[in-house]
Amino acid sequence: MEHRYIGKSGLRVSPICMGTMSFGSWSDKKESFKILEESYERGINFFDTAEVYPVPPSAETVGVTEQIFGEWVQTKPRDSLIIATKVAGAAAGWFVPPIRHGLTALDRFHIEAAVEGSLRRMKIDYIDLYQVHWPDPIVPIDETMEALDRLVQAGKVRYTGTSNETSYGLTKANTVADYEGLARFQSIQNNFSLLNRRFLDELADRCVKESTCHYYLIPQLAVVFLVVNTISPRSTKKLSLRRIRLRRSKTEGYV
Repeated sequence: MEHRYIGKSGLRVSPICMGTMSFGSWSDKKESFKILEESYERGINFFDTAEVYPVPPSAETVGVTEQIFGEWVQTKPRDSLIIATKVAGAAAGWFVPPIRHGLTALDRFHIEAAVEGSLRRMKIDYIDLYQVHWPDPIVPIDETMEALDRLVQAGKVRYTGTSNETSYGLTKANTVADYEGLARFQSIQNNFSLLNRRFLDELADRCVKESTCHYYLIPQLAVVFLVVNTISPRSTKKLSLRRIRLRRSKTEGYV
């Protein structure tokens, strides 16, 4: 399988990233291992998880996905894997992450607590790509970028990225990083589906022009139902569209 670089980092990844957010909820450990093995054998080396997974997030299951994934990681050469995970911020107020008693923030304390927890659950020494799961509208981006940079300097994280971010947020973060000499965001992970095409605006344009920022999209499970009817055997057999029903995935917003 071909490989691509993430931004201008040293991370060379498969074009397909294997997501894990169902491991521990819809998929038990046995099924999760089967999915991971099949992905690995077919050449996928890029795996994405998060400290709040599995979905739907709950205080009882938070961190289970990283534990399951971490068990599987122990069966493979660590250097053959590119592991991405995420720190849960305040989620801009629309969702309260059920971790650290719901008091999450993208400040130094919470970022350091989050990375230590992820490393412990996955039983690894470093994370290849550490991402902000949701923007934090309160904590200054300067503090967030500085805290992430400390992790890079400490060798606990190789590169940093963001997720569910806007064009302004991405540009602001990397501008601060450049000005202060901190680690930049090398990637952005946003939703994308037939029903959610918000990425195809100035954000996509920003990523194309910002050659140092790689993007990978989360294809939500937007289901399209088409019901057609044949008019008559004696007619021209023209198919008419009777109904189109679009249904959003129940997991939307949790990526």
